Amino acid sequence: MMQSGSFIDELLRLAHKGGASDLIVRTFDRVRMRIGGYIVTVPVDKVATPDRATTKAMITHLTRHLPAAPDVESVNHLDFHYSLDGICHFRMHVLRSNNSFGIVARLIPQRIPDFEQLRLPPVFNEISHYRNGLILMAGATGSGKSTSLAALLSHIIEQRPVHAVTLEDPIEFRYSTRHRGTVTQREIGTDVVSFKQGLIDAMRETPDIIVTGELRGGDEVQLALEAAETGHLVIATVHATTATGVMQRIMASFGKDQQTGIRERLAENLRAIIVQKLLPMKSDKQRIVALEIMIKNSVVKHFILDLTHWSEIPRAMEEGHNLYGSQSFDQHLQQLVESDLISYDEALLHAVFREDFALRMGRE
Repeated sequence: MMQSGSFIDELLRLAHKGGASDLIVRTFDRVRMRIGGYIVTVPVDKVATPDRATTKAMITHLTRHLPAAPDVESVNHLDFHYSLDGICHFRMHVLRSNNSFGIVARLIPQRIPDFEQLRLPPVFNEISHYRNGLILMAGATGSGKSTSLAALLSHIIEQRPVHAVTLEDPIEFRYSTRHRGTVTQREIGTDVVSFKQGLIDAMRETPDIIVTGELRGGDEVQLALEAAETGHLVIATVHATTATGVMQRIMASFGKDQQTGIRERLAENLRAIIVQKLLPMKSDKQRIVALEIMIKNSVVKHFILDLTHWSEIPRAMEEGHNLYGSQSFDQHLQQLVESDLISYDEALLHAVFREDFALRMGRE
């Protein structure tokens, strides 16, 4: 049985070496990793099942460098970052489960991947030239949106002498200080009390770009819009699974008496919505990103202003693919299947309009 809390470092090294995206450790459960999108169980002859004392010792080890080391027995949940020098960064989540403990570690590469490595389309390069407005990035937890966002910001500061302020919970990627631009990273709970306060502070920190975590409520949305309206480029995340779902999520943060005004401001300041999913590739254990990209143009702006036309936005995205680089999820899924990168069954499982997708693929 494991005796030292530092054994968690060995597990993290093992996860990194095995190409895992996540490590899952729970008291009285076998150690598991997510590799290529699937949960893989580590055999007990390689790693013994941790008992309560061992899991507690692991958490004590992980949190020993925090500004205020917690009393593990009183912790219900805790988020923080952790690093193994020269190996990898980790976004750590500690949770209570059945009156015991669990640890979920998301592996964050030390080097931010570029557009080509992530297989992001050329429109990302166009988006990187935006000087103002609002870019919304969305996707479920584990969809890779944080990585795509980091790649976008890293590309921007490499190309342009700008100052970006990020609000993160917790800080994940670290940005190079050797680029033309610079990034001031602020961690919620450590450097600033909340996203709302961070957005207020950011306006006094001479930013060209403001990057914030999830827009959770009306106050954050209002502040993000105000920053975009005053000439800043604002990049924010939203939990939603389609571009129209992103806008619906934002509108739901406001009462009916406010929604018309917010919709008008959104139509004016929104530049792009990017929604993504990670899907298993057909040929190996890697995953590939499937993207829905809405680039605002005059047609999309008209549709945003009129709720009765929101259902037409996916068609507008598809029709604007060649000219603007926009695309619907189903359109991109079709491309991935035709390129033999993902299976038809996998694509159908994730299609937004499954019956229509089957027809577009010539299947019924």
